[in-house]
This record gives sequence, structure tokens and C-alpha cells, in this order.
Amino acid sequence: MMNKFTLRSVMTMSFLMLLSTLTFAQTARLQGRVVDSEGAGVPGATVQILGQQISTSSGANGEYSLGNISAGSHRVVVNMMGYETAEQNVTLTAGDNTLNFTLETTSSSLDEVVVIGYGTARKKQITGSVSSVAPEEFNKGVVISPDQLLAGKVAGLTVNRSGGDPTSGSNIQLRGPSSLTASSSPLYVIDGIVGASIELVAPDDIVSMDVMKDASSTAIYGSRAANGVIFVTTKRGKAGAPVLTYSGWAASESVANRVNVLNATEHSQFLQDHGLSVAASETGHDTDWQKEITRSGFSHNHNLSLTGGSEGTRYNASVNYFNNQGIVKRNGVERIIARAGVDQNAFDDRLKLAFNLSNSINNSDHVDYNIFNGAARYLPTSPIMSDDPSYEQYGGYFQVPGRTNYFNPVAILNQRDESRSNNVLMGNFKADLTIVDGLIWSNVLSYQRTHYDKKYYMHRTDFDSKALGRGYADRTNLKHIDKILESYLNYSLTKDKHTFDAMAGYSYQRTKNDDGIWASSVGFLSDDLGSNNLNLGMLPEGYNPFTDSPILKESVLISFFGRVGYNFDDKYLVSASLRQDGSSKFGINNRWATFPSVSAAWRLSSESFMEDQNLFSDLKLRAGYGVSGNQNIDPYRSIVVFGPQSGQFLYNGTWMSAYGVNQNENPDLKWETTSMFNVGLDFELLRGRFSGTVEYYDKRTRDLLYEYDVPSPPYQHNRLLANGASMNNKGVEVVLNANVYSNADFSYSTTVNFARNVNEVGSLESNIENIGVSQRYEGSIGLEGWTGQTASIVLPGQPIGTFYVAKYIGYDENAGRTIYQKPSGELVTQDQISAPDDYQIMGHALPKFTYGWNNNFRYKSWDLNFFLRGMYGNQIFNATRADLSRLQQANVTNISKDAVAEGIFETPLIASSRFIEDASFLRLDNATLGYRFNTSNNRYFKQARLYVTGQNLFVLTNYSGVDPEVNLGGLDPGIDNRNYYPRTRSFVVGVNLTF
Repeated sequence: MMNKFTLRSVMTMSFLMLLSTLTFAQTARLQGRVVDSEGAGVPGATVQILGQQISTSSGANGEYSLGNISAGSHRVVVNMMGYETAEQNVTLTAGDNTLNFTLETTSSSLDEVVVIGYGTARKKQITGSVSSVAPEEFNKGVVISPDQLLAGKVAGLTVNRSGGDPTSGSNIQLRGPSSLTASSSPLYVIDGIVGASIELVAPDDIVSMDVMKDASSTAIYGSRAANGVIFVTTKRGKAGAPVLTYSGWAASESVANRVNVLNATEHSQFLQDHGLSVAASETGHDTDWQKEITRSGFSHNHNLSLTGGSEGTRYNASVNYFNNQGIVKRNGVERIIARAGVDQNAFDDRLKLAFNLSNSINNSDHVDYNIFNGAARYLPTSPIMSDDPSYEQYGGYFQVPGRTNYFNPVAILNQRDESRSNNVLMGNFKADLTIVDGLIWSNVLSYQRTHYDKKYYMHRTDFDSKALGRGYADRTNLKHIDKILESYLNYSLTKDKHTFDAMAGYSYQRTKNDDGIWASSVGFLSDDLGSNNLNLGMLPEGYNPFTDSPILKESVLISFFGRVGYNFDDKYLVSASLRQDGSSKFGINNRWATFPSVSAAWRLSSESFMEDQNLFSDLKLRAGYGVSGNQNIDPYRSIVVFGPQSGQFLYNGTWMSAYGVNQNENPDLKWETTSMFNVGLDFELLRGRFSGTVEYYDKRTRDLLYEYDVPSPPYQHNRLLANGASMNNKGVEVVLNANVYSNADFSYSTTVNFARNVNEVGSLESNIENIGVSQRYEGSIGLEGWTGQTASIVLPGQPIGTFYVAKYIGYDENAGRTIYQKPSGELVTQDQISAPDDYQIMGHALPKFTYGWNNNFRYKSWDLNFFLRGMYGNQIFNATRADLSRLQQANVTNISKDAVAEGIFETPLIASSRFIEDASFLRLDNATLGYRFNTSNNRYFKQARLYVTGQNLFVLTNYSGVDPEVNLGGLDPGIDNRNYYPRTRSFVVGVNLTF
């Protein structure tokens, strides 16, 4: 037995040893070295056998070693931050094998092509302040217009959209407010077309958006660029097989937050506890008015594009359909955008022709914003409809005649119809001719036509006296035409380490706006036709249906511009530009103005003293100064304008309407001028693993346009538009990017931006002797009993959005009175406050700083992105809360739960700091989880990706209102004045397919 066992054991061990030897003979070992383009070893690079869990990292000199690999064919992948991914196929034999890799430095950062005025440049050659945002960085989810793609993404650019109304636009400010009267919107340049409508672009068609922030960059656009310039580049055709792409999503939207008012049970209990009662007709019901006017909205978007062509002829075409159903009933927008383009090369590619045609049709249904205040204030115990015959005149809707600003919100929603249509058509043609090597002559022709049509109708049963019993309709139909011709030369010469470039051009733009008619009518026998047939109204004697018809406005802008630049070895860079604009909008004495700029950059990383360091892969210091302008006012503001007056006179036995001067002449009227000094530091560390920008700017705007009160006589009208006021903005912006980790399976990158802007009003004096103001009250509130009260002041030395109200001290429960403090320090009750003489500066609407934090994760085929943004240090005057704090009037209007908790029974009748709240917030703006399918063996799909997105998932704030993000535009930002549209929360499912 023992011998048999021993023999069996020996045989078994021998078999195992033989098997082990055979197995070892079939395994391979791979070793080698990872180096950069100069032959230096690259430590920390990830070397992986594709498709297998076999990987390692290169050592200090770039050496690596992988063992236990099966013999045969494999694909080896090397990843390293700051370098392009390298891949090689290899056939391994049993035993040792050698495979070396040479990594090329990633060029996506420094060699990125950035769009600048009338040309392009590599990022490392930029001397001004330009921020670029690629599609993968855009905000995800339900996006109404392309400007929302940038919200929170660009330091210093505030894209503010208060509420969730799909028919409303955004308020955009770049580096703070810089005007008192003119528009603060930036200039859009779409595919080289200056001033093109952003409505012509679908988000899915955008390739990049470049934001020029400082005046040294924007001065090349002269009188239109004081608020910055946003370049939008869209998809173009490429040589090769046709590529068909589809992007689509569907979304469900709901109300993110509501006004916190009492429900029927709580309201009845409050009345009972405090000995109050309501009229019999207003009780016995349980109505959630906010719920009655809102719904869960459904939205969807579809974008189909086709690109392709040959080296000589390339084409692109796309169509986008967007339908956004608002969360308020009878509210929404439907939009179709179609685009087509052809690029043709000729004469051995020395002539390049491009033709584009775009059309956007936007149809929208609007609601009266009074429904929101009504839904908050209307008693929850009141009915929506009533069978009482006295309400038949209101269409059966329950109404309370005689109560100020108290309307049934459901009735307003259903008895007022407003639809708008905006049709924008643009065709443009560009020809680039290479005259000699380095000299290109470009010519651009553009034609843009906008057709606007608005229909508005108030039913015959509408509670408003203008419509009750007769109906009211108005119709607006306008056409706007914009024609542009631009011709310019670009010249570039490189010799050894020296590069010279120059550009010179001419521009002519003719604009015609408000070519159309506005008319109204009353006295309809039926509501069936709405505003479609105004002549069916039976007008009372003396009714003028064309009282406020639009004034046709035409203007011409002629410009000469040029730029020169010098670059030595990508080390020292200098650029200067000059533009002269002549505009018919301004006074005959100030039609022409000149806008210069100069900027320089020094790439320290290219200096010899930086050769031996490995920390900075790029380090650039730049500075610039420039002057730009703002001409965003209507034409004819510099000349005398006549119009109908309120009175009539008897002429030949007939009463005639009187005509007189409605606008004074100002031959010295000119554009606003903004000068800006900007200094910035751009850096890249560890071969692009970390990068960022730090900037400081000083922005000074003078000759602000402002409408002053003037004596009459000597002036024929009591108002005059003049220049003279000034405003300053200073700030710091920081952007930090980090490619934290990356290998074949997993990567994580993050970007943080921070911006602080300090705004200050300079002078409010005009450039006309003895005309000016020391301060101006803004922000009219208009609450019941608040006649003529304001909440804001425009005051030299203070920022726009300064709250100027009574100082609230507290509530005396024993006396039942609120207590306030006068500027002298005296404590008084609210009846002893004289507005605005006893008001004080009590807060500011503009934030101390804004920030955004973007995060991107990738694990194999999965990707995750989430973006947070916020503001800090801004305040809101909560007029909505003030209006719902009338506890003593709870028998005639609803009140908020916050007011009940506060327990102040004195009705607020003055604007005070009691209603100024901290509005700082942090919002999870959007989060997206996606999966990319493996389509390598699929004959139909080149790429396929499925994703889900959540928008506005949460907001952290101390603000008690519906949402802390209220309007920040105009002279009275930061006021929540009851006309809010609830912000939405969205959940999106989408797909991206490439065929």
C-alpha cells in the first residue's frame, strides 16, 4: 500500500510540474519604456492590456513591466495626463517581449483655435480676455435659448432667468451693469455675422461659444461692444462620407417651489382664532389656487443634422423641433429651426465660397402675470365658479367687485388669450480670396428679416372694465430688416521666429425696425374670433384704434477698422486695433467716434530661465487696454419728434387732435463709452494636469445716456435724453481646471470659476450745463396702500440695486406697532415715517461674488456630470412677502404661513428693511448620467449614447420666497414684486445617435 501510494504521489507531482512547465511556457511577459517626444522617461503613465484586467504604471525613468499575459495578439494602451493616448498592436510570444511607447504632448489646450474679431487665433497667441466653452461643457437639460448654455460657465458672465416661463428670455450682464438707459446685452456674432439673432441657432448645432470680455478684445466691434461679444460657431460640412446625427430628449417639468400661503383649513382656523370672518359667498370651499393654474409640463426636442461632401464641395443641413409646455396652463412655446449651408472651393482652393440660409419660426402662448399674485392672495375658501346668476356676466367665474387688485386668477388665465409668432429668416454669403500667400480678402453679405405678430384678446366676460360686456382686442404686426456688407483683408507673414499679421476692413449696416402697425378694437358680439378680425368691433364715438402705433425706425452704421499684431517666437505678443464708427442714431455733432485698443502678452514659460523646471508647461502674463461703445438705443432720439397731445382744438367747426413736441432735440447726443484695463495670468501645470486663469479688470463707463427732467420753457418738452453720467466696475475672476485622474477605464476632471465685481455709480450730471440729478428713486412697488413708494435708489458712490427704505427695528407686541429708526437715530412708528425723506441705505441687490463648479466623471462606457452654481452676498426686497403679511386683512385676502409665524398684526404700509432678505444660494443646476454603447461592430450606428438629466434638483438658501434668483437687470434689480413665474424642476431622458 505504501509503495503504491508513494508511486501515485510521485506520478501526480510529476504531472503537475509538467503542466506547470507547459503553462509557464505559454505565458508572456511584456516590458519596455514610456518616453516623451524628446526621449525623456514619463513616470506614472498607465500601461494596460486592452480588454483585460492587466495594467501597471511606469517607473521613475518610464520603465514598465507586465507579467502573466497569455501569448498571442493584444492591443496595449498607454494613458498619461498631459499627453495624447498611445495604442499599439503586439503579438506576444512565450517569455519576454519588449514594446516601447513615445507620447506626444496634448495640444488641445494651447493650440485650441479661438474665434476673435474678423479671424481666429490659437489660444496661446491670445493677448486679451477670451473664454471658450465647448459643447461638452454646456448646461444640460431643457434649454430655452443658447445663452442659457453658458449660465455659470464663464467667470464674470451672469445669465439670469428669473422663473420658469418658457416664453421669457434671460438678462445677461458681463462684468457688471454699465448703463442706465441702453441695453446691457452682449453683441452676438454667429458664424462671422455681426448682430445675428440668437434665435436662429439650435443648441445642438453649436460647435463652440467664445466670450470676449475685455475692451482690448471687443474694441474691434466699436460702438456695439461695450457689453462684451459672444461668438457662436455652428457645424459646417466636412469632406468625407455623409454623417447623419440625431439628438433628442423628452422631459417632465414640475413646480419646484410654491408661495407658502394658508390652505382653506388653516385659513379658517386663523380667522376663528382671531375673531375674523369672511362674506358668506367667500366661504365653504377648499381651493388650491396655485394648483389650479399650474400643471406638470411635458417638453421634447429633436435635432437632425447631415454633413458631408468632398474636398471641393462640402454641405451641412439641420432641422430642430422644440416644444416646451409651460408648467402654467395655456402657456408654452413651439419652435422650428432649419439651417442649410454649402462651402465651395475653386481655383486651386484660392477662392472659398460659403452660403448659409437659416429660418426660425417661434410660436408662443403667453399668460398674464397677474395670475400669480391672484393665486397667492385669493381666499382659499372661495369657489372658482358660481351658479349665482349675478356671476353670469363674468362667465360664471366667482369675482369680488370693488376689492382693489383682487381678481380670480383662473378667470384671468382662461379669459385672456395672447399668442405671439416670431419668424426670423437670414441668408448670408461669404467669399474668401487668397490673393497671394498670406493675404486673404474676405467679403460678407448678410440679410436678416424678422416678422413679429402678436394677438391679444380679453373676453367679453373679463372682469376688467376695459373688456367687460364688450371684449377687447389688439393686434401688433411688425417687420424688422437688417442688411450688412463687410469687406476686409487679412495678411500674415512668418519669417524665422517673427510673425506679423494685419487686418483692415470696412462695414456698412442698414437697419429698419418696427415697420408695421398696432391697432385695437372693442365692442365684439362674440369671443369666437378673438383678435383675428378687429373690424368686427363696434367702436364707441371718439375711440382711436391706432393711438400707440409703432414708429418706423431706420438707422445706418458705417465703420472702418483695422488691427495689427506681432509675435516673436510665441514668446512676446503685441496686438493693437482701431475702429471708427459713424451712426445715424446720434446727434449731428457726434455722429463719428473712434475706439482704440492695445494689448500684449509675455509667455514666461518660453524663456530660457524656465527650461530646467517641470512645474509649468505654460505661463503667460497679459495686459490690455481698450475703448468700446454702446449704441443700443432707438433711432431719432437726437431730433425733435412731434406727436398727438392730450387736448383737442376747434378748427372750422371740427374738433381736431392737438399735435406738439414729444421729444426735445439734442444735436450733441452720442454713444456711451467704456474703457477697460485688464491684466491676466494664464497657466498650465504638470503638462496640463492643472490649468487656470486669474484676471483683474477696471471698467469705466462715461457719457451714459440718461433721461433728465428739464424746464419748459426753454425746452419744448419736459424730458431730454443726454450724456454725462458715469459708472465704474472693478473685479477679479478666477478659473481653475484640473484633470484629476485618467486611465483607460476611469477619469475625473473638474472646473471651478469665481467672479467678484464691485459696481459703483459715478456722476448723474449731464454734459449740458445746469441739467442733472443728485439721485433717482427706482423700484416702484405698487402694493395696496403703498402709493408712490419705491425700494431702490440710484446714487453716486453706491452700486446699482441699492435698497433705500425705512430701517426696521422690531415689533412692540404690547402696543401692536412696528418700530423704525430714522436716520437721526429717533425711534418711531410707521405712521411717523415720511417716504423717502426718512429712508436709509439698507442693502444691495448685486452679489458680492458668483461661482460655478463643474465635475465630469467617466467609468468605462458610463459618464457622469454635475454642475453647481451660486451667488453670495446678494439681497432681495421681498414685496411678495410684504403683500402677504396683512394679518388684519385675512378676511379679504390670503396670508402667508411665514406672516402667521411672525405674528405682526400691524398692516405694513411702508417699504422697510423688514422685507429685505439674504438671497445667497447654491443650486445643483443640472446632473447628467450617460451610457455610451459599443458600436464598433454595428453596421448602422457609428455612435450611440443614452442619458438622463435632472435640472434644478435642489437649492440651498435662506430666502423665504419662491426662488432666490430674481431679475438682476435694469435700475431696480433684486425685487420680488409678486409677478413671479415659478421655477421648474425637470427630469430629462435623451439620446444621441450618429449614423
